[in-house]
Amino acid sequence: MRRSLAFYFCLFALALLSACAHPGVLTGGDKDATPPRLSKERSTPNFQTNFKKQPLEFEFDEFILLDKADQQVLISPPLEFRPKISIKDKTVLFKFDDSEVLKENTTYVINFGESVKDYTEGNIVPDFQFVFSTSSVVDSLQLSAKVYNADEAKPAEKTVLMLYSDLSDSAVYKSKPDYAARTDKSGDVTLKYLKAGTYQVVALKDENLNYKYDLTNEKAGFVREPITLPYSGEPLAISIFAKEPAVRITSIDSSSNQRIRLIMEPASAGVTVEPLDKNDGTVIEINSKSIDIYYGDTLRKAAFIVARPGFKADTIQHQLSKKIGNRKFRIAEEQPDIKPLPFTPDKDVVIRFNTRVKNLDSDLIQLIKTGSKTPVPFNISADSANARFINVSSKWISDTSYTMIFAPNAILDYVGNTNDSMNVNFKITDPATLGSISLMIDSLDANYDYSIQLAKGNELLQKWIVKGQTTFKTEINGLPADTYQINILEDRNKNGKIDKGSFEKKELPENIYTKKLEQLRQNWSLDVVINMSEFQK
Repeated sequence: MRRSLAFYFCLFALALLSACAHPGVLTGGDKDATPPRLSKERSTPNFQTNFKKQPLEFEFDEFILLDKADQQVLISPPLEFRPKISIKDKTVLFKFDDSEVLKENTTYVINFGESVKDYTEGNIVPDFQFVFSTSSVVDSLQLSAKVYNADEAKPAEKTVLMLYSDLSDSAVYKSKPDYAARTDKSGDVTLKYLKAGTYQVVALKDENLNYKYDLTNEKAGFVREPITLPYSGEPLAISIFAKEPAVRITSIDSSSNQRIRLIMEPASAGVTVEPLDKNDGTVIEINSKSIDIYYGDTLRKAAFIVARPGFKADTIQHQLSKKIGNRKFRIAEEQPDIKPLPFTPDKDVVIRFNTRVKNLDSDLIQLIKTGSKTPVPFNISADSANARFINVSSKWISDTSYTMIFAPNAILDYVGNTNDSMNVNFKITDPATLGSISLMIDSLDANYDYSIQLAKGNELLQKWIVKGQTTFKTEINGLPADTYQINILEDRNKNGKIDKGSFEKKELPENIYTKKLEQLRQNWSLDVVINMSEFQK
């Protein structure tokens, strides 16, 4: 078959194109990181004086989106009616409600927050705000503050700082503020373009965005005394806190032998429990959200008085089931609040039971190294301070596991129960793998009570109650290598709990201070000196 000259020319062209082509991936170039730019010439002029209500337009150099304007846009002073904010191509449109009446001789700030961003990459227009005055001047005063969460001692972001010229206690509940601005991620905020005067200062986590303290779950804080502008002092430090719910007993658990557990909400701090019969050997243990009452009445009745902060004391009488045999003698769970430290050769091993121990028959108890049958000499006794604990001493060997074997009837409790056959396993940790902390806290206020805590994250390891002292010292041994923190809880009114504060009573929250320590290494001692002045905000 004969081919035309044109056919061969096409083949040559295709081969040439194939040789020149290289495989690759098409890209759109570098990502655009530049936010939209406002065109001042095509936008409503900023910083106007003698302003009259009018529609506002803000044109940018590229297409834009409006994101969560109802949450992001903050107007100070707040308007009575919600304005209409919309987007048309490259322009933000702002229209006041027809019923809105602007205040006379007032400077307004419309802060758009992070609501305006470009259409393609979502780059946010920074510091986008419009300022105008209904008088002949723009007010120029300002006030700065840092806002904290009282329960965490961390910055409170997205919290509104508000100023009220109305100094009455009800203003924050009934009226919108004269000025408002929102904190950033660091809890910092500055109110600008303010008028001279005297104001009460309130910080509010405004959950329903209405500039009023009207929800039970809203956190709020305040400056105790009004401030006067111009203000030349340091930025204000304000802690916000939630309304403190009443302490209540949600349930009573009596399923464990000789123990009644009161389940408390939101916490048991500040609650006191006293037995009506002070001679029955009752033991009371207070945990963070529960109170354990180990009673001594063989008739299985328990009567006690419970006092809660802010309430009259209640008398509770509880009749327990007489089916004693169904309540097994067992090793108790660890104390809910406190994580135990490792056992070391220089200390007794402590074993907790779910009942108070009346008698131990050491002839029916054996200690061996785990996996061995050879008995190890030991001494055992009930703890004099708490009969639910038994202390075991021996010539412990580091890095060795032991088993304590309790034959039937080795332990007798106060209501006549004895144990079934029971084994307890534990390990003695090599002290060379552990460290210690020498702690001193100076400049405590002797007029306050303190709860001092050693913690690892959310785990509480040890705690101490300090009363009427200016200095606290302790040595904490047997700590695994890790990073720890010291919590100092300041109980100013000495009611046994850390109060969140009261907006109604103008009582500030009691302070919680936290000091993160440098990492503790194996076989290392860490000297920690804390002066309370370092926590001053």
